[in-house]
Amino acid sequence: MQRKNKQKKILLLALILVPLLVVAARAEDRRVLQCRVLARDFMTELKGELQAALRGGRLVPALSVCSKVAPELAERYSLLPGVEVGRTSERCRNPENRPDSWEKEGLALFQKRRQQGETLAGMEYWQEVDDDEAGEKVFRYLRAIPVGSLCLRCHGENIDGNLAKALSQLYPEDEAVGYRLGELRGALTIRLSP
Repeated sequence: MQRKNKQKKILLLALILVPLLVVAARAEDRRVLQCRVLARDFMTELKGELQAALRGGRLVPALSVCSKVAPELAERYSLLPGVEVGRTSERCRNPENRPDSWEKEGLALFQKRRQQGETLAGMEYWQEVDDDEAGEKVFRYLRAIPVGSLCLRCHGENIDGNLAKALSQLYPEDEAVGYRLGELRGALTIRLSP
């Protein structure tokens, strides 16, 4: 008799908790999906701008894509209610893109996963965290940016002389060079506020 009562209690508890867990999971799934769409659209648009600027081999003018167009894109995407978009890296070209402690944690996790054989393409990290400034929970998301062949022109080991000169003038404290194909360049970072 006790066993049947215990089974009924477990069943009743499951009937109550499972729908609550499903609702909570769906809320996170919606946020992850929203971030995935934002990341995909941002990176597609940025890559298109970069490819267009590089047509005809014009490397120096293409610098404006990453120095001006990318921040403008991030600003535009951040106009969406409750959304903040940016790029970050452990080796920054623009010091304003330095990672905060949460982003550093995510970038380190990406490196570890890569060393364990996981591919960077599509690698993500997300978490709901307390926002000390706003005093509320926010949803944080990172999408790894692997070094592609397009990236190597400005971030690789052998950078054209005129381009290297332009980079040093634009970014005197540039740390974003010396990369190899497939390495972790950085991450797209997204913050969703309630």
